[in-house]
Amino acid sequence: MQTAWLRSATILGALALSACSGDKSRARESAGAPEGGVAPPAAAPQAGAPEDTARGSAGPKQASPFRVATYNGGLAMGVLKYVDERAEPLIRALAEQPVDLLCVQEFWLEEHWQQLVSATSSALPNTFRLPAGHEDGGCTQQETDPLVACAAESCAGLTQHALLPCLLQSCSARLTSLSPDCFNCLSANPRQGPDELARACLRARPNSAAGARPPARAGGATAVEAYAGASGTAILTNAEILERDALVLPSAIDRRAVLYARISPPSLGELHVFCTHLTASLEGVPHPRNTAWQKDQSAQIDALLDYIDRKTGGRGATALLGDLNTGPAKAPSISARLPAHYDRLLARGFVNPYASQEDAKCTYCFDNPLDGGKGTRGLLIDHVLLRGFEGDAHGAQIMRSSLTIEAGKKKKKVKSGFSDHYGLLVTLSRRDT
Repeated sequence: MQTAWLRSATILGALALSACSGDKSRARESAGAPEGGVAPPAAAPQAGAPEDTARGSAGPKQASPFRVATYNGGLAMGVLKYVDERAEPLIRALAEQPVDLLCVQEFWLEEHWQQLVSATSSALPNTFRLPAGHEDGGCTQQETDPLVACAAESCAGLTQHALLPCLLQSCSARLTSLSPDCFNCLSANPRQGPDELARACLRARPNSAAGARPPARAGGATAVEAYAGASGTAILTNAEILERDALVLPSAIDRRAVLYARISPPSLGELHVFCTHLTASLEGVPHPRNTAWQKDQSAQIDALLDYIDRKTGGRGATALLGDLNTGPAKAPSISARLPAHYDRLLARGFVNPYASQEDAKCTYCFDNPLDGGKGTRGLLIDHVLLRGFEGDAHGAQIMRSSLTIEAGKKKKKVKSGFSDHYGLLVTLSRRDT
């Protein structure tokens, strides 16, 4: 047990140097690599937003379109750069998108989730997100005092993505001696320093999920979960949510879950929605259980597909959204990522309207300025997959523009992406019969 925990903590340091979603390796450049009430109608598209893409007026009359989107915000404090600087403009821009249902990933911290809920309260008032899995203080003073002392000596003033590598390098014995419950609490807010976190985790704090039925869990629970066991994934919509449920997927380090919402948009009728974020294939990063990251994703797909069939009974219009960390190759510049896993989704009856378009682009692109801005290729791993939907569907990217932020103590201007991912919006139009 202690050996596995030591290995897990060491891996967290490696994750600080790798992607939380795509593969950050420069070798990826090679070709072929790689949460009721019915709300008012959605606002009209903003300037610069994707145009409504329901297909032409000829033929059968079409009902009003319903726009579904997926977006990985990349707000991985401690892993990706400029989280504080990006969060406000990212949330503001995302709230302006002409969307009726939104599946987000990597909104790991409660503060970012609450900011998004506030910004979208008028347009997307109905939400669903699992609470963090580890909110109670789990540390003893005997655990935290040595770590705080070591951090004060060797990592003074460091927070966010700079702190964990320093702790692993200079205070690894102190960090890896923490119990999993203590570590999970300490990871709840990476913005704070070790002394602040230690004080918070010594207090008994009420669990926000008290009295709530915990979500079902596929496989065993991981002992160490970053961001206090938050899954980072959520659903926001202006449609009435008739039913909601969730399944926690087997995972390591980051909690992975699939959220389910049965909704009833007036323009479509009933729609089963599944929102998730599957584990990435982290080449070069050792797995805490001495297995492969690809096997984690494979097990997640097994659990996901079984869950979809159980919730839908194999019938009805179904949408699977999220960063699936798997996708097809598409000439000239999109590389495949675990294509056999992606093909398993298609084999179960899902179709990918965006990937079939001639103008389809990568969603995790190697020229993204947040990701170094180098390379000409990319991956299409963020998807809106459909099954049993009778109508037209057409996709367009959102949140693709860059932004200039002021970073560091000197407030140096830096060009960045809103995230290391671009978003995808698919417009669904059902023909009136």
